[in-house]
Amino acid sequence: MRRVATVAVRPQAAARGIVGVAPVLSLGLPAPALTKEAQVKRNTNIALDLIKKYKGAVPAAYERKYPQSFDEIAKEIEALLGSSKAKQSGDDQPMERMAVIERCLRQSLWNYLKDEGKPNFREMEKWLTYTAVDESSVAQAKRAADLKEKAAALKQKNAAEGKSAACLPAVDWAAEYAAVVDREIVAEKRHRYNAMAVNTADRDEALIEALQAEYRKPTQSKRLDGLVEMLNKFKPIIAREAIMQRLTIKHLEGQLGTWRYLDWNPEVRDRAETEADNGCWWWWYEQEEKRMAAIRLRTKNEVTAIMEKEQAKRMSTSKKSSSSGSGDKKDDARARLLAEVIMLQQRKGTDSAEAAH
Repeated sequence: MRRVATVAVRPQAAARGIVGVAPVLSLGLPAPALTKEAQVKRNTNIALDLIKKYKGAVPAAYERKYPQSFDEIAKEIEALLGSSKAKQSGDDQPMERMAVIERCLRQSLWNYLKDEGKPNFREMEKWLTYTAVDESSVAQAKRAADLKEKAAALKQKNAAEGKSAACLPAVDWAAEYAAVVDREIVAEKRHRYNAMAVNTADRDEALIEALQAEYRKPTQSKRLDGLVEMLNKFKPIIAREAIMQRLTIKHLEGQLGTWRYLDWNPEVRDRAETEADNGCWWWWYEQEEKRMAAIRLRTKNEVTAIMEKEQAKRMSTSKKSSSSGSGDKKDDARARLLAEVIMLQQRKGTDSAEAAH
């Protein structure tokens, strides 16, 4: 009789009879252990401790040498670069002087803005990306910024609709209970969601940003001084290029004769003054041309190869120091292999691009 009853009953009901069914009870939201202000303070202290643990001691303050602010420097750079445009050349051709100057200045500008948390990923991909490691770094930063923006938008939307700040999903608990046999799993899930609803993960973002600014300010101030010094060194070259472009345009338009064009040409004038000061004669011209012909600027592909070697060297050095502390050599070998694979992939992409040209 027991066997017949067991067969007649559905398997699900038989399993319920054996396991037992947890009651469908909802005792309401649990009371939080701390107030919201205490929870915010606790979360903020945890974040501050993690930052100090990760970054170490706060660096010493840096006293700036120049009074210019970043906005003033950026406007001056845009004005100078706008007056003298760089010629566009391929990655396998030597860069022009203005192209090198523009790349150096804009790279410093976007490194500053990237560390300040004001990225423009289109410009960063243009001026900060050389190797596969750079591309990966920019892609990770872009993904992190997108996730942060989406989280802020979702939090703002929930606050406008009066929903919980914990961003909990809407769950049909009756359907959840009916879909499972052992309801204790759903009860535990419901209990966890209720605990998340009454607690908060908010932090005092102003305090956290102030601490990060203390770490960032000395480096950024030193970078601004370096940018001012770089700009002061490039100003004579930029001015000369601007003069050359205007003189060439006037000469091509017929407003300036050949001899007058040469007379106002800074390079020709400087060469003539040097020859007059040194007492050089006609036999010296050929040697001077040979000396000047050997001087050229690097191509972008050459710069990329140099940066790949430097990045691989730094990665191997950092992995060696970490593995020497832990005593594990497998991570070191894996890091060297990964760096070599990245370098070969980048080189393969460069070779295929050159073959396509």
